[in-house]
Amino acid sequence: MSDGLTFAYLAGVIDSDGFITINRSVRKGKAYFGAVIGISGTRPQPHELAASLWGGTVSCYQPKNPQHRVQYQWSRQGDAAVGPILAVQPYLRIKQEQARIALEAQEHILEGRGYDPYPWFGPDYDPSPRLNELRDEMVFVLNQGRRVGKGNAGRELDGRTWDQFPATAI
Repeated sequence: MSDGLTFAYLAGVIDSDGFITINRSVRKGKAYFGAVIGISGTRPQPHELAASLWGGTVSCYQPKNPQHRVQYQWSRQGDAAVGPILAVQPYLRIKQEQARIALEAQEHILEGRGYDPYPWFGPDYDPSPRLNELRDEMVFVLNQGRRVGKGNAGRELDGRTWDQFPATAI
């Protein structure tokens, strides 16, 4: 097994070159959700380390532009994402809230698989609205997704939203 130093290192990689999010797909009119954790970058070593600890494969993408470097990616989704998220969560500095929300969503999904998963809600309870709320918070607030339209495309930096290039220093 691995030690805390390895998990701290991978947490730093995920804070800088990684992602934690909630995936949503729709098949035959039904929405499916799953927590996702992964790393994207130009060096294969962190990806290979993560894959050796938590499984999955390291994929490689060769950009069409020969001046661009090869890109590597490792990720885990759904139940397979829970272990890696739990392992790095204590060491995350930037994506701590993303980890919390992804784990909450995955726990909600897991509870929904039982025979009577929500006995306090009744048989007609649909967890999709809550999962949609968690995903929207993750994608559009915490991860500052760009699919919010041109009018709301600013990025939050140091607690302030920037909708234009910063002024140049004189």
